[in-house]
Amino acid sequence: KSSLISSFITFGSNFAAGVIGTKMSRLQVINGIPFPDVPWFKKKNIEETMDYVPHDGDIIIASYPKTGTTWLQYIVLQITSKGESFPSCNDILDKIAPFMEMTGTAVIDNLKGLRMYNHHYPYNRVKKNPKSKYLYIYRHPEDTIVSSHHFFSDVRQEKIDFDEFFEDFLTGNIEYGSYLDNVLSYYNHKDDENMLLISYEKLHANRKEGILRIAKFLGEEYYESLSSDESLLDKIVKHTSFDYMKKNLSLILPQNQPKRAQKTQKILLISSEKGLLATERTCCRQTKSDAYAKELQKL
Repeated sequence: KSSLISSFITFGSNFAAGVIGTKMSRLQVINGIPFPDVPWFKKKNIEETMDYVPHDGDIIIASYPKTGTTWLQYIVLQITSKGESFPSCNDILDKIAPFMEMTGTAVIDNLKGLRMYNHHYPYNRVKKNPKSKYLYIYRHPEDTIVSSHHFFSDVRQEKIDFDEFFEDFLTGNIEYGSYLDNVLSYYNHKDDENMLLISYEKLHANRKEGILRIAKFLGEEYYESLSSDESLLDKIVKHTSFDYMKKNLSLILPQNQPKRAQKTQKILLISSEKGLLATERTCCRQTKSDAYAKELQKL
């Protein structure tokens, strides 16, 4: 098993057990961006991936944390493989669609065939290639806050004060900094030929239509194969439902991991549906929602 996955899982179990950190997380600032100060976020990997120039035809999935990254990865894999590729969480993290800031550039350079990778960097902090394709998924900020709050509360196995968490989110005093800055950096390029902005909520509400839209962006051949084969489209819709993914995605844990780590890793890798329902937004007090709404007017 890869050292990356082992490190990821070992740290997750320690973090859940309260061994590491007492706040939401410790941060390290690299090139002006706050990152988690954890073993698998290495300064070398971050700096070299921020300077990495994508190849022609590369597919880059970009997002702010907790907005549907893993879900979109599997949708793209299903489209490009005609419903066949459904790799384990280990393989997608480390081999098939690497998370750039965790893996560095060596793993990306070793990708064969259609190359896909992902990151949470703002648009203006990475090198671009006009002949590569960029998919940016964004999510309603209140649901992003709630999902992130659930995520860190579950990982730490403790209740995190929501007011404090909300203020950190609002001020950008968290991993990857400001949500608004991240979203706006891509929104400003929404009309670029090689950029597709994807609303998490719209994709969830009509997955079939959203999958066809993504397929058309990726290439006419993908769109034609789905629009002409209803059974294939239905298969991909089924495979990318949250229920199906939670039941069928496998994660191989390193030996001798505590049982608590198993729950932790499920939280770390499959938590896209958290915060989805509007009823969850009751956590965001009205006064705070009103304050944040003023910031959202920038959109």
